[in-house]
Amino acid sequence: MARTRPPTDRRKRTLAAIHAAAKALGLAEDVYRDLVQRVSGQSGQPQRSAGSCDQRQLDAIANELRRLGGMPARSARAAERWAGRPKGDLAPQLAKVEALLADAGRPWAYAHSLALRMCKVTRIEWCNKEQLQKVIAALQYDANRRAHAVPKDVP
Repeated sequence: MARTRPPTDRRKRTLAAIHAAAKALGLAEDVYRDLVQRVSGQSGQPQRSAGSCDQRQLDAIANELRRLGGMPARSARAAERWAGRPKGDLAPQLAKVEALLADAGRPWAYAHSLALRMCKVTRIEWCNKEQLQKVIAALQYDANRRAHAVPKDVP
């Protein structure tokens, strides 16, 4: 049986995102209310408050704020996050990958691209033990190479 969230949860999240985006844009109260009235009027009865809008109007307001640069696009937010630490015996290997990435100052996208090039797996967390070991070896090789690099200023 699939578990679904009540519609109020989505409404609360959308309202919170709208208020955070308006704050990030630095909108004055009257400018924010004018924006809400303009955008909500395109999707139904115009409202001056986001709290009195229906979900379709809230989505339209959130899209407008996203267009104005107040909040990142959904795909950009998803790319910033790592899906989580898997349970079981892969967690130590992923912790090693995380440590090597942090030491090199590289993002998770670097590990994902290594997994794609070396193992033909799109995401690092989808690799099995042997594939993770290959990625760790490549990251360790890179760390050793960076540790032994001679600075250019030394004669």
